[in-house]
Amino acid sequence: MLVWCKQREGWAYLVLSCSAVAGAALTMFELALLRAQTSEQYGVILRWAQLPVWVLVVSLVVFVRLYLLGGRPWLAWSVCGARTLALILNFSFIPNLSYREITSLKQVMWWGGETVSVPVGVTNPWILVAQLSLLLLVIFFVDATITAWRRGDRQRALVVGGALIFFSAIAVGQVVLVVWGIIQAPFLACFSYLGLITAMGYQMSNEMLHRTHLVRQLQASEADMREMQERMQLAADAAHLRMWEWDIVQDEIWATGESRMRLSAAKSDRLDFNRVLQSLHPDDRDAVTQAVARSMNGDGDFESEHRFVLPDGQTRWVAAHGRVEFNDEHKPIRMRGVSMDITVRKQAEEQFRLTVEASPNGIVLADQEGRIVLVNAQTEKLFGYAREELIGQMIEVLVPERFRGAHPTYRAEFMAAPQARAMGAGRELFARRKDGTEFPVEIGLNPIQTRDGILVLAAVVNISARKLAEEEARRRREEISRLTRLGLLGEMSASIAHELNQPLSGIVSNASAGQRFIDRGDADLHKLREIVVDIAADGRRAAEVIRNIRNTVKRGATSRQRLNLNDVVMNVAHMVHPDALAHSCQLKTSLAKDLPTIEVDPVQIQQVLINLVGNAFDAMRDTPVSSRKVEVATERNDDGMIRVSVRDHGAGIPDEARERLFDQFFSTKEQGLGMGLAIVRSIIEAHGGAIAAENAEGGGARFCFTLPTSEGSLK
Repeated sequence: MLVWCKQREGWAYLVLSCSAVAGAALTMFELALLRAQTSEQYGVILRWAQLPVWVLVVSLVVFVRLYLLGGRPWLAWSVCGARTLALILNFSFIPNLSYREITSLKQVMWWGGETVSVPVGVTNPWILVAQLSLLLLVIFFVDATITAWRRGDRQRALVVGGALIFFSAIAVGQVVLVVWGIIQAPFLACFSYLGLITAMGYQMSNEMLHRTHLVRQLQASEADMREMQERMQLAADAAHLRMWEWDIVQDEIWATGESRMRLSAAKSDRLDFNRVLQSLHPDDRDAVTQAVARSMNGDGDFESEHRFVLPDGQTRWVAAHGRVEFNDEHKPIRMRGVSMDITVRKQAEEQFRLTVEASPNGIVLADQEGRIVLVNAQTEKLFGYAREELIGQMIEVLVPERFRGAHPTYRAEFMAAPQARAMGAGRELFARRKDGTEFPVEIGLNPIQTRDGILVLAAVVNISARKLAEEEARRRREEISRLTRLGLLGEMSASIAHELNQPLSGIVSNASAGQRFIDRGDADLHKLREIVVDIAADGRRAAEVIRNIRNTVKRGATSRQRLNLNDVVMNVAHMVHPDALAHSCQLKTSLAKDLPTIEVDPVQIQQVLINLVGNAFDAMRDTPVSSRKVEVATERNDDGMIRVSVRDHGAGIPDEARERLFDQFFSTKEQGLGMGLAIVRSIIEAHGGAIAAENAEGGGARFCFTLPTSEGSLK
């Protein structure tokens, strides 16, 4: 009712309110029937209950016609006519239209254990008129629902039409069954109407809320539109846009005030196309005329960049954009557009062109497809092309043929994430001249955002001279390195005696022992054979030391092999066994299982171990014989390195010698040359490892060095 009062055109809301009032009245009558005490009282109440029923039926018919916009008119009139006739007959019969006579009231138990009155009597055959009206009402609802569904208004048809059919069918069926005595129950049409009014109220409230939401959206859209217009006006003023309109038929041009000032035209002066054309720079008049002709003969879009000559002689660049309007015969009648002063941009472009032209590097500007749009004089000089030969060509024309196939892929990757960077990081780049020759280059890439899209500025630097200088510097470094090795040879000569002392001492000792066996006359051939084998092994080891010294002087690298470090340790242990006996020392090994292979020069690693073990023997001259032990251990570290340690039980490393322990010509021995540990460190570092020394717990010193495994060296 409130909605109808606010919106008088919403008559469906008024009719729904009337039906609700009728439904409330019917509910009161049905409650009175439940509480009736006598047959006469029941008959009177049932008689007057037909009034709200009539209002309810008529209001529902009108509501369906207004809301669902369906239901055949003759059906609507038939329902209302039958119901009106039933109302007249109701007041013509005593006690009412439903019963000819109510003989008694039967008290029955209802919901919650309450006792209610149920009539027992003789049914009035004229009740068929009322029941016919109800049947026609259901048919009318079905017809209206189908019409709304077919029309596409399916939510109304489903919710409202479905509820009307469902609940009215239940109410009609219940009334018919009670009147004809098929069931003994009270009249309760109010419950069916409650479901019906709930469905209709839900749908209409939902639509009302939807309309309210649409109104708010419309109001917000209007506010946004006004704000957008203000913003557009502000943006146009800030961007110095000038609006104009050309009546092509009348050849009359309207323009904003500043545009007229540019033409020295007062507000009362008439502007035509010829006057505007005469104000353009003479070199731009033909281009503008052709652009206008193309827009009129084509799709109507007009774009042009041209110069105006102001009355004071100044020249201003202007960008104009317009749109032609055509009549039904596709003849141009009007052109509307805007103009913007782009003098500053044009001056910046000219400065950019001059800067590019003066660059000592080759400058190539390409579009997103890789087509060259600009080059400078240095590019012509570098590649041997004339400027006209390069403009419009693909950038691959400057790439050597062997790289052209992959270049579009690199270009696409760059355009996917454009950023300033060097081209081909980690690769050597070459460019191709017009005559087919190639030269090394460095190229810097820089993306530039323009109104036509992203352009890529490539700075090309010819590095041929630098490459030659680098090659010369490399040759000089190799020569210096060779001279350094020769100088080092002088230093190493001082240590040759130290390195050869072990194998030569072994040869002399084994030869002397063999002589003694022979002189005694009881020579054991087996022992003599072992002595000869040891002499030969020591001789080969001495030869390997000499060979490594020679390789150090040569340009080539030493020969490396993949081997197990445990095998090297065992070989060294066998080699120094005589020295261990001579020094009354015990040599122990602790070797880790399943060590990975390493790639080393076996002779050099043998030199390292022999040197460290020999130093360990010398460090225990003052140690009691029972404590003279040298321990050699191998283990694998978590970082992919193999660790080797040589530990003695001597006096340890003095504090003052710890910092200079691996320096050349520094020694803690009276007879030492100071080259042994220096050579050891150089060998280990040349193999990618490291060496360190420390005092061990319990006395003595420990020298440890690490070497990378074959797997680690490949990472």
